[in-house]
Amino acid sequence: MRLIAHAITPAPRPRVAVRGLRGRPLEWLESAGLGIWSTRWDTAEPLAREDVLDHHRVIEGICAATPCLPVRFGTAFADAAAARATLDRRSDALRDALARVSGRSEIAVTLLWREPSGDSAPRPPVDDAAGPGRRFLEERQARWSASDARRRRAAELVERLVATLAVEPALVRHEICSSERVAVSLAVLSPTDQAPDQIASLRRFLAGLSDVTGVVNGPWPPYTFAGIDESGGVSAGSATRLPGWPPA
Repeated sequence: MRLIAHAITPAPRPRVAVRGLRGRPLEWLESAGLGIWSTRWDTAEPLAREDVLDHHRVIEGICAATPCLPVRFGTAFADAAAARATLDRRSDALRDALARVSGRSEIAVTLLWREPSGDSAPRPPVDDAAGPGRRFLEERQARWSASDARRRRAAELVERLVATLAVEPALVRHEICSSERVAVSLAVLSPTDQAPDQIASLRRFLAGLSDVTGVVNGPWPPYTFAGIDESGGVSAGSATRLPGWPPA
């Protein structure tokens, strides 16, 4: 049996009205003024895609009761000693991360280009006398120019989004042009009681954009801001991934 981790919260143990994965008992392990919430799991039992949503349900229930750092789905500890060892070893960083997310929720914004990049790229003039090599170079240069223009536009949209939110840059994570369709992926850490107003402001701003379609999600637990290492998410230290997850 192993422990599938869900979230890290401050001690003492808060009152949490939620069951663990697939309705199983939710366990609390405490050390160094912190606690890990987990579900006991037989390693021979595979995780399913439906368990991702159930993991989210558990985290939402925990975060509704106390500041929490969500743990990446599928992270497992061999036993209680391994879980407590992680709390002991990383207690300072975990407390700093908890202070960062306390009283806040995450809002996610995705901006999608309305037109594929190929449709917006200017076509170079066709020179009938030009050979195929020259035509290839001219078309490639046109594509690069269009790509650069899109990146500049995406960066401008990020600046305007941050201005609309009126938040510190440290409370924003973003990525631009991560795929042909996506202009901006942005997450903001918002005071939970202000999240509805910020979502309304975002939707008003997005309604005035002609070249992108905006999608706003949340508020939800601070997944993007739970990281205490460069890999993103809460590092589990001595934790492992359960066999069979992620699926091939």
